[in-house]
Amino acid sequence: MKLPTITQVKRCIEIFMFPIQRHRQLFAFALTMCVIIAFVGNYVGEHTNPFVAVLLPIFDCYVACLFATLLDNVRLGKIISVIAFLLLYAELFTTFFYRSHFNIHVVQLILETNQKESREFISSALSDTSVLYSSVFTILSLLIAFFAYKLSKRRFPLKRYVVFLSFAIIVWSGIRQVSAYTKLSYLASQTDTSEFTSPSRLPHLDTPFVRVAYSLLFNRASSQELNILVQSVANTQSVYSSFRSPLIVLVIGESYNKHHTPLYNKQYRNTTPRLKALLEKGNLIVYDDVVTPYNLTSEVFKNLFTTWDEECSDKWIHHTLMPVVFRRAGYKVHFISNQFVGETNDFWNTVGATIFNHPKLSAEQFDSRNTNTYTYDGELLSELPSVATLTECPTLLIIHLYGQHVNYADRYPAEFNIFDNTDCKIKWGGRNGKETCNQYDNATLYNDFVVDSIFHIVSNVDALLIYLADHGEEVYDWRNQYERTSDMTPEVAHYQYEIPFMFCMTDTFISHHQDIAESVKQNVHRSFISCNLCHMLFSLAGIQTPVYKEEYDLLSPKYNSNIKRVIRNDTDYDEIIKHLNLDD
Repeated sequence: MKLPTITQVKRCIEIFMFPIQRHRQLFAFALTMCVIIAFVGNYVGEHTNPFVAVLLPIFDCYVACLFATLLDNVRLGKIISVIAFLLLYAELFTTFFYRSHFNIHVVQLILETNQKESREFISSALSDTSVLYSSVFTILSLLIAFFAYKLSKRRFPLKRYVVFLSFAIIVWSGIRQVSAYTKLSYLASQTDTSEFTSPSRLPHLDTPFVRVAYSLLFNRASSQELNILVQSVANTQSVYSSFRSPLIVLVIGESYNKHHTPLYNKQYRNTTPRLKALLEKGNLIVYDDVVTPYNLTSEVFKNLFTTWDEECSDKWIHHTLMPVVFRRAGYKVHFISNQFVGETNDFWNTVGATIFNHPKLSAEQFDSRNTNTYTYDGELLSELPSVATLTECPTLLIIHLYGQHVNYADRYPAEFNIFDNTDCKIKWGGRNGKETCNQYDNATLYNDFVVDSIFHIVSNVDALLIYLADHGEEVYDWRNQYERTSDMTPEVAHYQYEIPFMFCMTDTFISHHQDIAESVKQNVHRSFISCNLCHMLFSLAGIQTPVYKEEYDLLSPKYNSNIKRVIRNDTDYDEIIKHLNLDD
């Protein structure tokens, strides 16, 4: 085969570089803005590798110039420049104003904002310094682009080598970006948002163009999901209930590492003195083999609140929601959350709360919700309905806490700043690791106080409280790492997917429901995955419904302990945990 001549290679490079040659200012402006956005992001906490921030956007900018060149044929090339300008300015403003790059939360917030809220937002934003900062950096980018344009028109001895080097960098950047573009093209055809959070499907989010495309596609899929779910909920069949347990309190914690409490790790410092006291009195029963399907709150809630399970051949959106079944059976359902509240477009109150904040879904699930969040979970208790309200008819009270979510030091008031390095046993993270661990344990101590306070509110009536966390958390337990990660090892499964699961029964409940109390006490070692919680709740309420499966009911004599516990949609927990080998 005959090799191409130098002239032919030069001609190919010229053709390839023509879009940039034609739209030099667009290329220079877009690339400069991408770098500035990355720089500002590092300043506000959205850390980006400088090498990635400079080189990966190069191909995105080239593609923008390519589209502009193609549209020049119909005299619409300037549209790409306008779109690029608006997009990059918007992300720069978002980075300053929200202290975050474009992500699924920001895009959903924008899409869900109505005209009145838009006017209010614009009015407040115009007086914010973020507008000034964004404008200054945008003008700076335009100036840089102008000088780059002027410089590129000059002749200089090494210009041909600069062009060749630029060509090589663009090709390299394109090769690196192929993976992101391929994943985005796949996600464009999906309607299941779990595909978007799967580690194997998630594109890198290191450039503005990839971030906005991913966020738009996610919200498109989320909207389609909710439309199907609304119809599934509307088709919920009428059910019957004997109101077996008149008051069920479901408390959902957050980011709870169960190995940081003597309830599960007897050698650990006493982060749960109040619950330990309830255990000794016989009111608290602790289950020791429960896992969560995901380590991401939004995915956990989809599984926790739906009646879908792993044996279903369809998707979760084709099934009804657990609170809807309770209401159809005659229960009042109250939802009190310190993260997801109704009637708001708060920045962090969007994607994680889609099944709650969709107007039709919220109305179908709940009789009441709170509209305020609080700095500390203890303050949330002021939102709880009175005991008289809770006991006037059969009631399911769902309380969702902020728990031990990062930043840990923000989760508890000063009087709970108890633990220090004197008895901190962790081996990883050095001094900062010990400080982080102390903060986490203080948050766990405060969570113990909050859960105990909830129990004492209903302690004198016929009530059953169930506590579980959405997922676990790493806190320098086996490596130099804290919070949650997307990798999967036996150690990750152990710390991030194992969760606390407890029953708190009042003396009146134990006396009136000895059969339930005995069943709760006898089955503490049963293996369980939290996505099957609804079946146990239906049984506790005496609800007869076609969606109830006795083999998934944790307290039933017919419970199937051999049900495969799939975590992260791709891993058999019981298989991977066999390889756990922690260094004592």
